[in-house]
Parts: sequence; structure tokens; C-alpha cells
Amino acid sequence: MPDQCTLISSLVVVLVTGATGYLASYIIKQLHESGEFKVRGTVRSLEDNSKLDALKALLHDGENPVEFVEADLLKPESWTE
Repeated sequence: MPDQCTLISSLVVVLVTGATGYLASYIIKQLHESGEFKVRGTVRSLEDNSKLDALKALLHDGENPVEFVEADLLKPESWTE
């Protein structure tokens, strides 16, 4: 039987843009709770804790945490990764 690290690394990564938006936050919640995907969400700023905290409150702590990355369409350098 594969260990937990192997299972997480083999999950399909799903990128949800605008993660702190109303619809995106619930899409992230459903994807995360399914346990079938590694979820990555883009936000304009990782420093805006008010929006991130509200989204994190929707998510339960699981073995496969949601990753948030800063990406701003107006800043091409933010899309390098």
C-alpha cells in the first residue's frame, strides 16, 4: 500500500484563479474536501489576511493543504512559477 506522501504527490494539481472570490472559494472547498486533488489558488496578495483568513476558515485541516500563490494579471513577473 502506498504511503501518504506518495498519494499526495500523485494527485492532480488543480489551479483555481481568484481564490478569494465567492465562487472560487466554494470550488476550492469542494475540491479540497474531495481529497482527490491537490488544490492551488491564486490571490492578488498573500499579505491581505482578511480575505485569506475568510477562505481558510472554510477549509478543514487535512493531510493535503491548499496552497495559495500570489499572481496578479497586471504583473507578468508574478506568473513565472
